[in-house]
Amino acid sequence: MSKVSNLIFGGAKHTVSSPYGNRKQIHTSAGDTSSFHSGTDYATYGKKLPQYAIAEGTILSCGTAADGAKYVWVSYPSLNVKMLHYHLDRFVVHSGQSVKKGTLLGYTGMTGKATGIHLHLGIKSLSGGSFIDPEAWSENEYEKLTKPKYSPGNYKVNTSVLNVREGPGTKYKVKPFTKLTKSAQSKIKKLSGKAVNGYVKGLTFTCYEVKPDGKYVWGRTPSGWVALDYCERV
Repeated sequence: MSKVSNLIFGGAKHTVSSPYGNRKQIHTSAGDTSSFHSGTDYATYGKKLPQYAIAEGTILSCGTAADGAKYVWVSYPSLNVKMLHYHLDRFVVHSGQSVKKGTLLGYTGMTGKATGIHLHLGIKSLSGGSFIDPEAWSENEYEKLTKPKYSPGNYKVNTSVLNVREGPGTKYKVKPFTKLTKSAQSKIKKLSGKAVNGYVKGLTFTCYEVKPDGKYVWGRTPSGWVALDYCERV
């Protein structure tokens, strides 16, 4: 199992019953399966579990395939992939529908070429091409794509003057030069040659806490809160 499959099943118990790649053909009442498995099968211990969207996206299509399998294709632009949920018992979304993380898509089933209740999960790049290994994608690409862009650490200011605020957001007051720490005041004067109401370009600082608010991500520094979007990690 993976972080992605855990999100899809909402943390409910499941297991990999057939991995991606070459395998023996399986005979079902709807016909024989392919010798190459283009996705990963997740068994749900006989339960028709709900399945959820893992991020903001759009339902590309849903319906019943030629082999009788009910399916849903979901596009996730932020992840640059589209995901196929196959063999569903039923789906509760419609084509063109917008979804967000946690939106109910449908329920695990055994429609089509299936011998038991399970999810066949297929993943493709949004640009097309062949199916990719869902477990490998989850472990490698998904982790990279969802890793926070900002985290506590040391940063350097990239803009001419960066306001220092009393809290994490533009609704908080900007602190004047005299309210900054002595260390910050010293750095500002050294870099700019004068007292400036804010961190100046090239100034380095330590961020102890990160909070998103509005269109910016804010970092707590010894002097106050700054928008990390105008800084670089050092």
